[in-house]
Amino acid sequence: MLFRSSLRFTRKVAAALPRQTASVHTTCKALENKEEKQDVTSYKSSTDHSVSVFERLHKEEPKAVTVFEKTVANTKTSIYAMAILLGALGFASLMWSIVSEMFSSVSPTNVFKMALKKIKNDARATAILGDTIKGFGDPHSRTRKRLQHQGYEVAGTDYLRVNFHVEGNKRNGVVLVDLKNTKKGWKTRYIIIQLEGFPPGKITIEDNRHETDVEDLPDIDYSDIAFDAVEDEK
Repeated sequence: MLFRSSLRFTRKVAAALPRQTASVHTTCKALENKEEKQDVTSYKSSTDHSVSVFERLHKEEPKAVTVFEKTVANTKTSIYAMAILLGALGFASLMWSIVSEMFSSVSPTNVFKMALKKIKNDARATAILGDTIKGFGDPHSRTRKRLQHQGYEVAGTDYLRVNFHVEGNKRNGVVLVDLKNTKKGWKTRYIIIQLEGFPPGKITIEDNRHETDVEDLPDIDYSDIAFDAVEDEK
């Protein structure tokens, strides 16, 4: 009897297992389908949300620009244009000065070379300064190539003055060169060396002021002027 009861219980358990397995499989399948539906629904909602935001951004009307904002924008544009124009003018002026100095015969550099050559060939300068003479510009500049020069005008006539330094193995000095734009072109008025140290003095390399400045004197014809005789008082 006990054996039969056990056999029956075993048969019942065996018959119930397939049903429970099928029920578990059905439940898992239903859960998977539910999760897939939730994922699709959430994706659609997120897509709809992004599309709606995009559409709202494009449907928004542009803000109206006020008069003040227009004025500020125009002012900024004018300032930028003015800055660009001033920069271009400054660059053009710099290039013009460089080109004119390169091709002009009366540029400070050419005047410096001319005067230094005459100083080296002058016997008095070599006797006082020494046989080895060097010329340079501002001694306080980094390269000593910056020449002190100034253009000026007197009675409608253009002048140019150039100063530089000379250094010899005996003495040093400052060179003063002055040129004048005469009717026949630029001419040297004078080249003078101011000696430094003791004893003070100067060396005149050239002095043509009696020739270059004679043009400024008025041309007067005295032939038609009659002079009255003056009698001596007794």
